[in-house]
Amino acid sequence: MSVRFLIALLSALSIQAQADVKPYMDQMLQEIYTLKPFIVSEVDYRDPKNAPVIQKSLQNMVVLSEKISHEGKIKNSGFAISGRAMNQQLKEAEVVYRVGNKDYSLWMLRSTLSVCMSCHTQLPSTSTKFDFASKDHFLKKPFDEAEFLFIVRNFDKALPLYNEVLTGFPKKDPSVEHVEQALSRKVYYYVRVQRDIPGFIQSLQKDLTNKELPTFLQARIQGLIKAANKIKSQPYPDFNEKQSQDLRSFAQSNLKKELAGDFEMSAERELTYLKVSSVLYKYLDQHPQTSLKPDILYWLSFCERRYEEKALYSMPELYLKQCVLEHPESQVAPSCLKEYQDLIQMAYTGSSGTHIPEDVQREIESMKELIKKMTAKKSRP
Repeated sequence: MSVRFLIALLSALSIQAQADVKPYMDQMLQEIYTLKPFIVSEVDYRDPKNAPVIQKSLQNMVVLSEKISHEGKIKNSGFAISGRAMNQQLKEAEVVYRVGNKDYSLWMLRSTLSVCMSCHTQLPSTSTKFDFASKDHFLKKPFDEAEFLFIVRNFDKALPLYNEVLTGFPKKDPSVEHVEQALSRKVYYYVRVQRDIPGFIQSLQKDLTNKELPTFLQARIQGLIKAANKIKSQPYPDFNEKQSQDLRSFAQSNLKKELAGDFEMSAERELTYLKVSSVLYKYLDQHPQTSLKPDILYWLSFCERRYEEKALYSMPELYLKQCVLEHPESQVAPSCLKEYQDLIQMAYTGSSGTHIPEDVQREIESMKELIKKMTAKKSRP
């Protein structure tokens, strides 16, 4: 998927599209509907009998994203990802699926769709109003429909379905995994999107009234309530263009341990990642030409890489890739590349060792060469 244009493309589905681009949008929407039942099911995505449909749809999305990017008609938001980065991302998802790593391909597809829809919806207090919920395409299981709505950033319609999973467990849905995921989605919604900590606490307290929730999940909810109470009176800082260095200090101080390689996952850190990323997204949207953009992409990759895994479909690789492709001359570009390589190596490492596809390895080498050229250029007298 071409980031810049899948982002602009899918978010633009909720507004009036330009006539010369709309046919491609409509075709892309049809591909999303085709993939919808597979996107929410790891089992169905891996099932060999579904491979022809999935493979064809992924290939079509790559082609469509390239056509849209060539139009050059849709304006980027401040956080729009480059067309080059997104196009490579979609191609990689298709390649990964074809070579057999279907779980990682699905993660990439979910993440990419989520990022695509987030041109505006990454911002606080924003949920796309385009629900992809045509009655002809509605999934039978409420949790599956909620998952899809969440992936395409229609949080307002997904949240009530997740609440039903939590309050109705185990009678309405006996899956422990589903109820655990529903809670994590809620954390993301209230802290990152809505910035509503009091509402978050109130919603969690309601969840605790269901005494049949698993013991470990009740403990997690209690931990989240405790962590949220500590920050409920702390406002989300808002930086103007002249306060870029204040923003840098804010990000680096809140991510000090992570940037030094000291990682931990706790309720407090989880809320910190969500809060910091919310502030960074808003600043980048309001100041798209900021010189801090490559640094912000780097910080965001740390936030999203360290989220509780079930919180959302994050794509830190995408931010790191954009940092290198758009800003190879920046001081942080080598760090972005190193972090990107680490993530890729982890993704392609299994019991039989590390097997990075040739296409992906070539992409990494081209990114290295890009930074090398820019470094040589800067060193010239």
